[in-house]
Amino acid sequence: MKKLSHLEIQKIELDLLLEFDKFCRKNNLIYYLSGGTLLGAIRHKGFIPWDDDIDICMPRKDYEQLLKIFPQKYKQIYTLRTFERGNFYSPFAKLIDKRTQVISIFFNKMMDYSLWIDIFPVDGLPNSIILTKMIYEKASFYRKLLSLNFAKTNKSNSKIKMIFKPLARILAKLIGTSNCLKNLNKLAKKYKYDSSNYVGCIVWGLYGIGERMKKSEFEKTVYVEFEGYKFPTFSCWDSYLKGIYGDYMKLPPLNKRKTHDMTAYIIEKKEVV
Repeated sequence: MKKLSHLEIQKIELDLLLEFDKFCRKNNLIYYLSGGTLLGAIRHKGFIPWDDDIDICMPRKDYEQLLKIFPQKYKQIYTLRTFERGNFYSPFAKLIDKRTQVISIFFNKMMDYSLWIDIFPVDGLPNSIILTKMIYEKASFYRKLLSLNFAKTNKSNSKIKMIFKPLARILAKLIGTSNCLKNLNKLAKKYKYDSSNYVGCIVWGLYGIGERMKKSEFEKTVYVEFEGYKFPTFSCWDSYLKGIYGDYMKLPPLNKRKTHDMTAYIIEKKEVV
C-alpha cells in the first residue's frame, strides 16, 4: 500500500464527488454541497486547505431513492454504505472508494474504512424554535451513544473524557447501535418533509438549530465553484453558513483547524476486493 498525501486524499475525494454528481444528474436526484465543503466552496473556491472529507445533503425523498437505485458496486470501485444495506453503522450514507484504506486513531480496527464523501438526509422541522431545539438535543444524545459503540476507550481529546469514556461505552453497548439508529431515524421523520415549512439535517446535525432552513429557500438551487467545477447548493447558503459557523469568512485559529486524524493509503489493484 502507498501512503497518500493530504492533496492526494482531496483529489480522490473530488473524483468521488464528480462521479456522484454524474449519477445524480443521470437519475434526476437532488443533492447539495453542505457543511465544510460548502464553506470551502464559498471561502476558498474549493477544499478548506486542512479539510479531508466532503459533505453533501439530499432531501429525504431523494436520499431514500438513492438508497434504492444505487448499485452494490459502481464502476467496480465505488460502494454506497448505509445502515439499511447492512454495511454501515451511522444514520447517513457514505460513498467510498474501495481502492483506499483509512486508519484513524479514534476508532476501532473492527471498522473497515475507506476514503469517502458523507451523504446526509434533510428532514422536516417544526415551526417552533423550542421544539426544534428539543429534536436536535435528542438527536445529539443518540449520536453520542452511537459513537461510543465504536470508540477506542484509550483515546480521547481530554483526561476527563478518558476517565468516563469506558463507563459510558458500557451504557452505549447495552442500548446498542440498532436502537440508536432506529431512534435517530424515527426522530428525523417525526415531521414530514413535504408538509414542513422548515428543514434541516437532524440525524447528524452537529450544529443544532443553526442548520435550520426555510424549505422554500433550501429547494432553490444555485451553483458554486469547487476545485474548478460547478456544483449545486441551496439558495440560503449564506444564512446557513452563518448559522453554523458565525463569521464564516474569517479563518479559525490554528488550534481549531481540525482534521479526522487519519492516515490514508491506496491499495494495489491485486489487493482490492
